[in-house]
Amino acid sequence: MSKRSLLLLLVFWNILLTGAIIWSLTRARVPDRILKEKLTGLQNDVDTAASPLLQDSSAMPEARIAYFLMDSVQNNFELVKESAARVRSEGQRMEGNLQREMQKAQARYQELMSKDHTYSTQSELKADQAEVERLGEKIQEMQANSQQQLDELQTRMLIDITGQIQQYLEEYNKVAGYDYIFSIQDAGQIWVGNKGLDITPAVVSGLNAQHRARKAEKAK
Repeated sequence: MSKRSLLLLLVFWNILLTGAIIWSLTRARVPDRILKEKLTGLQNDVDTAASPLLQDSSAMPEARIAYFLMDSVQNNFELVKESAARVRSEGQRMEGNLQREMQKAQARYQELMSKDHTYSTQSELKADQAEVERLGEKIQEMQANSQQQLDELQTRMLIDITGQIQQYLEEYNKVAGYDYIFSIQDAGQIWVGNKGLDITPAVVSGLNAQHRARKAEKAK
């Protein structure tokens, strides 16, 4: 194999392995952060669901208002923890599969690079180079597929989390009768002046009770 071809394959392979390693390390720590960041993004959806028709507050001088802390829901809602654990487990499984394929590809790559091509024909050289490129494409395809599967899993879980929060708030408010229920988060844009309006403990407790009941029903 020519020196130029060997150099190009070495550069290609090193870039490929570096990218795969970075993907694996990122997958190991992303799930909790992504789930929490996306859940925080649901705040506007929850606020809208709790107060579907925003009106001028002057028209409702006796409006009943409550709020809950979204950060506390993120940290204490059991479904969020279970979802993060599932994504983490799935990411580790995919990472293991990718690592095994990388090891096999690396072994084959080294085998091809160690061949004596002194008497190899042009077609044989091209065949070896094409095989190395296919090995790289397979690893890249595995990375892309794994990322897509994890994204889809997270999306499904976030839809479930959102639905459970909204459903609980609707049921809760049938009895509580608030005009507005706001979700508040750290560094958010709403400042709370009356801590007595905080219903976070009731929301967290109710969400977990609802979630456990659903799990028990599915287990039957």
